[in-house]
Amino acid sequence: MGKFQLDLKNAKQVTIIAVAATAGFLYLYVNFLLLPQISGIAKAYKKLNNISSEVKAAERDVSQVEGLRKQVAASRDRIESYERTLPAGQEIPKLLSDLSDMAKRSGVKIVGITPLPPKDDKVPTQTIYQEIPILISAKSGYHELGRFISNLETSDRFMKVADISIKSNKSAPKRHDVEILVLTYILLVNG
Repeated sequence: MGKFQLDLKNAKQVTIIAVAATAGFLYLYVNFLLLPQISGIAKAYKKLNNISSEVKAAERDVSQVEGLRKQVAASRDRIESYERTLPAGQEIPKLLSDLSDMAKRSGVKIVGITPLPPKDDKVPTQTIYQEIPILISAKSGYHELGRFISNLETSDRFMKVADISIKSNKSAPKRHDVEILVLTYILLVNG
């Protein structure tokens, strides 16, 4: 029986050593191999999610490029339209020439066209345009004057009739002395 007890004692010790070795191996495996890999996988997954979000945002941006190009083209068209409607200050001589041509086409005889100084010399810094009054002295009949005013207010440039004065002319009853105050606007270009 002595040998059997010794073998049992040895078997218990071997079992304890085997269990302790297995537990030690499991501890080392979990702490030094498994947990670092799980941590690396978690970091890689987080990085993958970030990259995936960036790719989706980039795809969204790429899908909007054509729409943005169309908006830019439309904005350019609007700017060109505004520039035609609101001439820059250096275009005033051409504007005066255009007024004279409009009058001729309407049958109105221009006696004088005089750009007047702006009503207020102090233009606020946030304003991008300035009002320019122009006094037109002419001789005209009522119908011709009506055509001229219509042409003024429907021209490509923004103009409006602010005041009109009509006086009879005793020497030519069908041709009246007319004074028209036209307001137009110029684009203030900050160089």
